[in-house]
Amino acid sequence: MAFCPVSLFAQFAWQPQQAETPVVEKGAGITKVVAHTKVGDWGTLVESIEVTVKKDKMLKKLTAADFDIIGNVSNTMYDPATGEMVADYLDDELSIEVNGSVLTIKAKPFDADGKRNQMWKKEPWQVICTNPALSFSAKDVDEKTIAVIDDCIKGSFSYAGITREYMLYLPKDEKGEVIPNVPLFVWQIGGGEYNQDLMTVALANKCMASLPQNGYRCATLVFALANPNYSYSASLDPEKIKLIDKNNALQMAFIDQLIAEGKVDGSKLFCAGASSGGGCTMRFMMQFASRFQAAIPICAMDPIVPIHMPLREKPGTNMGQFTNEVEKVWRGSEAIYKWNGSEMVAQPMDIEAFAKLPMYFAHAQDDNTCSVLSTYIYSDARKRLGAKDDLIRIYSDDDMRAFGFGGMLSHFSWCRVLNDYADGEPMGWLVKKF
Repeated sequence: MAFCPVSLFAQFAWQPQQAETPVVEKGAGITKVVAHTKVGDWGTLVESIEVTVKKDKMLKKLTAADFDIIGNVSNTMYDPATGEMVADYLDDELSIEVNGSVLTIKAKPFDADGKRNQMWKKEPWQVICTNPALSFSAKDVDEKTIAVIDDCIKGSFSYAGITREYMLYLPKDEKGEVIPNVPLFVWQIGGGEYNQDLMTVALANKCMASLPQNGYRCATLVFALANPNYSYSASLDPEKIKLIDKNNALQMAFIDQLIAEGKVDGSKLFCAGASSGGGCTMRFMMQFASRFQAAIPICAMDPIVPIHMPLREKPGTNMGQFTNEVEKVWRGSEAIYKWNGSEMVAQPMDIEAFAKLPMYFAHAQDDNTCSVLSTYIYSDARKRLGAKDDLIRIYSDDDMRAFGFGGMLSHFSWCRVLNDYADGEPMGWLVKKF
């Protein structure tokens, strides 16, 4: 993501430091703690905890009322229910199960890393029991599972002289067998994930887990891209754009391998990304529009012509001017780069295929990192090429806060997209094409 948590820290730095909450000691009766988590909007969420104890009799006559969780919050910034800053859940939604010496505690999913204090530092969640021998905290977790991610294939792939690491999820049937020829959803990472390790990339948002978590039998794919964030106005730098297109060429070659192996359906390829990744989504489609069925560019940056810095320097700049410049690039003889077997060479794009490919643009109205005007500009330029099936979803600040993001986090429109499968919303639109 283009956003960096350091900027949030700076906004909170003026507040007095909050004293750390005392952390309970691990109960003497506990031998092992396993946290079962899933991917959230910003890291992982604990769904249940398995606690193995020394003696079965310790678990007799226990009820959910004997437990309380402290520091259990959503891993968004704003509580979707109130629109206010997150606070401990009023209702932990606790239930327990006992099987021999194993106690399973189920709860309303909460941030696995704990609750942030006013200095943006996370403090560990705690499970308090009426029997202190069964109390513990996040610091006492011995193992952590991550739904979907633990089932992913992790590897590396080389093409066009570069090597990139990837994570691939392939859905399985009731017998645990991989389902062949499924749709594929490939995610383009944001600037905050460039030059990061593969797990950081996969857990930055729900890019890998959103579709599986919502019950769709679809393969999901993400690559860790080891190159600098292309940032604002990078379209002025041919080498940066060439590298973006090379990364896309590598991804397409890997997708072709998956198709050849019968793992994914080549007629059901979908692409999405946000911020810098929204820009990469645009360029991916410029290169390989005929191969994809649909795309969702989210709060896209500047992959074609400089937009955001000129807008900041001259806020009154005419939008039509940018639209003209984008259209000019698309119609030019060197709109994209493709790998010819030995180097990346500039060539025109397939305008007919690009215009025919349906896109659903998404953006937050109050995004102060990537102006919403960029979405209107790209959409208008595509209309000039003949695009007729595009849609646009612009989220108000209330729309964003309803999903835990808004205000200073209005840039995080990808969280809104990946959380919402309602009819007419971007993900609801996409899955109807499966």
